Amino acid sequence: MMKKILFLPFIALLLFSCGASKTETASKPSKKTLKGTWQVTNIRFVGEQGLYKAQMFDLADSPCFKDSEWVFIPNNGSGKFSLTGGGGSQCEAMTNRIHWSFYEPGDGSYQFQFKYVDEKNKPIDPANRGYRCNIDKLEPSVMDMRVEVMYEGKPFDVVMTFTKVSEDFAL
Repeated sequence: MMKKILFLPFIALLLFSCGASKTETASKPSKKTLKGTWQVTNIRFVGEQGLYKAQMFDLADSPCFKDSEWVFIPNNGSGKFSLTGGGGSQCEAMTNRIHWSFYEPGDGSYQFQFKYVDEKNKPIDPANRGYRCNIDKLEPSVMDMRVEVMYEGKPFDVVMTFTKVSEDFAL
């Protein structure tokens, strides 16, 4: 009987220790972390070396997004981003309203997703299409988002680094 009593705590300890060794998945990003105004401070390519023409979000070439300003309002998922027109002669200054949220594809990662919307937050695209970017890092003052693009039929990634400018926001 004494052996059984000593054996049960050993089994319990073994079960709990095995359960604790599971790999932790990233916690769901908080919309409140994104609250405010952010600026794209760096853009880099991941993949084969070379120069690429990376059309992003069916809007503009990747250099046009450098120094762009993004505004995120967490309570209703509205926001906007403004391209400054920098990044070369092919870049046009413009502002686009978006509706955004987080998406969990089921593999333990999280994605930022958005759609272009009008002033009433209604999708502009008649097919209701949008865009998703992998969140590589999201901290209170810095975020890295990975955007998959195609060049000559081959996929590669553009990583946009955002730095928080302010907790304030205005559409």
